[in-house]
Amino acid sequence: MKVVLTETAEDCLWAIWDHDRLYSEQIADKFQRDIDRFIRDAIGENPEIGHIWHAARGIRRLIFQRRHNIFYALHEDTAWVLFVFDGRMNINQQIAETGLNVEALIRRSEE
Repeated sequence: MKVVLTETAEDCLWAIWDHDRLYSEQIADKFQRDIDRFIRDAIGENPEIGHIWHAARGIRRLIFQRRHNIFYALHEDTAWVLFVFDGRMNINQQIAETGLNVEALIRRSEE
């Protein structure tokens, strides 16, 4: 299955990279390569691997390295990655600020 990161997910990954680079840019770059590969391989090969997180909106959650939450939705023949959050962050606040309108997140990324 095709896997696409929405702009919101890319923004999330940049925020994680920006935080990690304070410790080491090499570590930040490696983490980004690893999580990108994990997202594309795991979800691409088995789109239903994530647990249903919000059934009404069709959002699934997959966890990477025990603390990074990957939220995605399946839409037609594509898995749309909506958010990627470090589990130490206040996820509810982050989602509240961005919103959970899956269609709007996908449309924004298609433009």
